[in-house]
Amino acid sequence: MSVLVEAPRVNANEDHLQLIDIRVQQGQRMEHGDILFVLETTKAAVEVFAPEAGVVGRLDVKVGDFIPVGALLCELITDNTNTGSVIPGAAIEDAKEIAITAKARKIASEFGINLADVSPLDGRIGEAQVRAAASQRSSTVHTALAGLASAVPAGSARRAVIIGGGGHAACVIDALDGSGYEIVGCTDQALPIGHHVCSGISVIGKEDCLERLFGEGTAYAFIGIGGAQSNEQRRAKFERATAIGFVLPPVIHPSAIVSKAAVIGHGCHVLVGATIGPRCTIGTNVVVNQGTIICHDSIVLDHAHLTPGAIIAGGVNIGPMTVVGMGATVLLGVRIGANCLIHNGAHISADVGDNTIVDAQGRRYLP
Repeated sequence: MSVLVEAPRVNANEDHLQLIDIRVQQGQRMEHGDILFVLETTKAAVEVFAPEAGVVGRLDVKVGDFIPVGALLCELITDNTNTGSVIPGAAIEDAKEIAITAKARKIASEFGINLADVSPLDGRIGEAQVRAAASQRSSTVHTALAGLASAVPAGSARRAVIIGGGGHAACVIDALDGSGYEIVGCTDQALPIGHHVCSGISVIGKEDCLERLFGEGTAYAFIGIGGAQSNEQRRAKFERATAIGFVLPPVIHPSAIVSKAAVIGHGCHVLVGATIGPRCTIGTNVVVNQGTIICHDSIVLDHAHLTPGAIIAGGVNIGPMTVVGMGATVLLGVRIGANCLIHNGAHISADVGDNTIVDAQGRRYLP
């Protein structure tokens, strides 16, 4: 049998909640009491727990969605089933009359699309059908994210801390101006307490105070570290903040242009003047820095950093932890692997393997 996990009513005056974090994946086994989702109202964040042990089946929601009270969050296929229920998607795998191309399977994996939810065309699921499903699913996501500032009513400030006190922290503070977050300050391992960062926000201590801040009711955190050559420090701080329990919402500067058909992951920063085209997917904790252009159908995976002025053509795939330097250009359909460093001004016209350094003249090195 299956159990439907629905959005709870947190208070009597609000009929919608915003989905801030998803702690599960389709097909993942969960135990009773495990955290599945984190949602918030204008007054509080609430965790949704697994009511029984089982495997996650249907999962159609995305971070940033505004969910009506009582709406389906996911289906949990419980251990008590004896009816032959299967995880959605298995029928697609077994249905020999439906052909699924290798490209479609790959893109579905990258976009997090369940192939059981993709409508075939003439008995076939190809790249176009998967991208159409991704675009349809994400149509409400952008509305929620792009309206981040207006979604927080006046007087309902939410306490947040910036982890880091340098230049990127200043950019995050600038992007959050008017969003309704009450920024209590920045933490930084090197800068002294009282050091002014931006717009009246100062360093309040080192990172060992994060647990105390969370315990005192600071529920939100933003990673104020960019990383021009490596994303390792940024990823580590993101993972630590998540482990403490902070919610890390995406940040989109009001001047950024983001397509309604783009998917933006939690913890992402889309800064001043950046552009993200239709049918793009931006993963978790990605920085799309000032003036960066990402054209249609591109995918940027977790913890990557596209530095100021980078230009990414359509259909590009950029792997996790990769840094693309200032003014670098990546041509249509190119794939860049994980953990790569693309130097400032480089022109990338052919695929780049994992762990590769590409200098401004296009020469490639392995570290």
